[in-house]
Amino acid sequence: MASVCPEPNGRKLIQINEMPSRPKVRLGKVSDKVAQSVCVKIEAMLAAKASGQSLDHETAAWLGKVDRKLHGRLVGLGLAMAREEAQPATLSQVLDRYIKGRSKIKPNTLRNYETSKRLLEEHFGKDRLIGSIHAGHAHDYREWLVGKYAPATVAREIKRAKQFWGYAKDSRYSPENPFSKIKAGSQKNTSRKHFVPQEMIETVLEACPNSEWRLIVAMARYGGLRMPSELASLTWDRIDWDNGWFTVSVPKKEHLDGHGERRVPIFPELRPHLERAYDDAPEGSVRVAPRALNGNVNLRTGLQKILRKAGVAQWPKLFQNLRASRETELMREHPAHVVHAWLGNSREVAEDHYLMVTDDDYRQAAHRATMNPLTKAVQKAVQSATAANYQQPSQEKETAVSPAFAKDTAVLIPPRGVEPRFSD
Repeated sequence: MASVCPEPNGRKLIQINEMPSRPKVRLGKVSDKVAQSVCVKIEAMLAAKASGQSLDHETAAWLGKVDRKLHGRLVGLGLAMAREEAQPATLSQVLDRYIKGRSKIKPNTLRNYETSKRLLEEHFGKDRLIGSIHAGHAHDYREWLVGKYAPATVAREIKRAKQFWGYAKDSRYSPENPFSKIKAGSQKNTSRKHFVPQEMIETVLEACPNSEWRLIVAMARYGGLRMPSELASLTWDRIDWDNGWFTVSVPKKEHLDGHGERRVPIFPELRPHLERAYDDAPEGSVRVAPRALNGNVNLRTGLQKILRKAGVAQWPKLFQNLRASRETELMREHPAHVVHAWLGNSREVAEDHYLMVTDDDYRQAAHRATMNPLTKAVQKAVQSATAANYQQPSQEKETAVSPAFAKDTAVLIPPRGVEPRFSD
C-alpha cells in the first residue's frame, strides 16, 4: 500500500510500497491531516487499478481538483488518466462510468440510477457530448419532467442529475454543472401517505393463506420493517424470545458505521404471528420468512391477491404505508428518539415520509377536551364573563360600584383566575 513519510522542514511525501522501486510522491509543506488524506486517495487508486474497477466518485472528484504537478505525477505512475484525454465524452459514457464506479451499490439504488440515466438519454440523446449541455438545457430538462411526472419525482431526478454532473465536472468531462442552480423542489408526496388501521390489517391477516404470509404482513405493519430487505435477511437465531426483541440487518445503511443493524421489540401484536410461524417452520429452517428472498415484486403481487380476497381496497404504497402506520402509532406512546431507533430512520425522514395525522388524533383530542375539568371551568368562566358583558343598561346602573370602593377593594382582594386556591 502507501505510507506518509516526513521530510526536513515540515515537508511530506508518500511512498508507494506495493509498486516496484517504491516510488515517492512529494507533497511539499502540508499538514499531517492533508498528507494522510492524499495517502488514502492514492490507496484507493491503487485498489481500483489492481481490480480493474473505475474510481469511486469521491476519489474521482478529488483527482479532478488537484494541481497539475501532482496530477502529472499520478499519471506517470499509471494511477490517473491524462486530463486532456478525459474531455470528449458522451452523456451515456459518463453516466455509465459514474454508475459502475459506485462501490457497494444496492440493487434498488442501481435500478433508480438506471431510470435516471434512461430519462436523461431520452431527453438529451445518448450520443450528446456531455460538455455541450449548459444551464439553459438543464432548465428545459426540468420543464420536460414537470410535464410528465409528479413534483416529488421531478425533485428526485433533478437531484440525481446534479450528482451526475458534479462527477462530470470533477472529472473534467464538463466545464460546469448546469444543474447547480436548478431548484429541485421537495420530494415529499403527502398524497401517497395513507394510514392503515389495525382493524383493516386484521381482516387482511385473516385472508392470508398461511402463517408465513401472516408473519410477512405483521412484520410490515406491527414490526415496521423495511420490506423485503430487512425481513429477507432475518434468521431464527436472531430472535431473542426471553428479552423480547429481535435484531435485523439493515442493508440500506450497512455502509454507515453503527447503522448496519438494529433491535426491534417483539410487540404484543406481533408475537403471536412470530410464534405461529416458528411452530410451522420446517425442522432446521434458518430464515424467518424465506418467501421474502424472492424480492419486492413477488411480495407485492402476493399481497395484492390477499387484499382482493379480503375485499380490502389497495392503499397507495403497499409496504411503506404499513411501516409508516406503525411509526405513527408508536410516536403516540413512546419518546421520538426511541421510536426512531426501533424503526431505523431519522427525525427528518420520519416527518417528511412517515408520520401522519389520523382521524383518531382528532377524536382523542376532542374527547380529552370534553373530559378535562379544567377545560370545563375555563369554558364556564368565559361564558359567565360574556354574559356579564351583555347586561342591560338598567342592570349596569343597579350593580355599578363607586370608584372609591373599587380602589379600596382592589387592595384588599387578591386577583383570582380559574385555578383552585390552595392553603399553605
